[in-house]
Amino acid sequence: MGYNEPQIDIQMPLEWNLHYARWVIADGEPELASQQDFDWFSLEFWAARRLTKSSESLKSAIAVFDYKYRIVAEVIFLSEKACVLDFGLRAIGDADVIPSKCKQGNYVTGEVSLGLPLCTEIAPQEVLDTLRHKWHVNGIDADLTPYISHPREPKYYFRDESRIRYEPVLSTASVRTHDYVLHCSKLE
Repeated sequence: MGYNEPQIDIQMPLEWNLHYARWVIADGEPELASQQDFDWFSLEFWAARRLTKSSESLKSAIAVFDYKYRIVAEVIFLSEKACVLDFGLRAIGDADVIPSKCKQGNYVTGEVSLGLPLCTEIAPQEVLDTLRHKWHVNGIDADLTPYISHPREPKYYFRDESRIRYEPVLSTASVRTHDYVLHCSKLE
């Protein structure tokens, strides 16, 4: 590396854990199987807690519990409703999880989940084009975590995070459940 060349260092996994919801399949998207290649128009992220501004500018994604990632990401695109983050891979999500004074070019950090969406918020086509990827499915886990009713709102059900349980399956058609985690390698 020459003296004046910037050093770019990205810490990125070789395999990504991508959530694939049963309702997306029920809405017409295909069942997927282990060892299958597929193309998807976008990658989405979501977070249970608001991300925070980061003083670091080293993009990274480190796998943590429950198939989530601890990321440091650059804000690539930001509108009133949508945000595109680059943590070595680009994903789109709700702008609500970004700190209010954040702007394009800032870095954020926090825990996110990644998934295959049915649709996304509106963004410029050149930004959306950077979210398309081809993937290879190395394996699949069916999320068998039970849902329980809320004590104060019995009609509202939520995932019982005290009993998280996954089971390896050969395909999303093998076991009917609310969510799957596809363990994927990015092909392009």
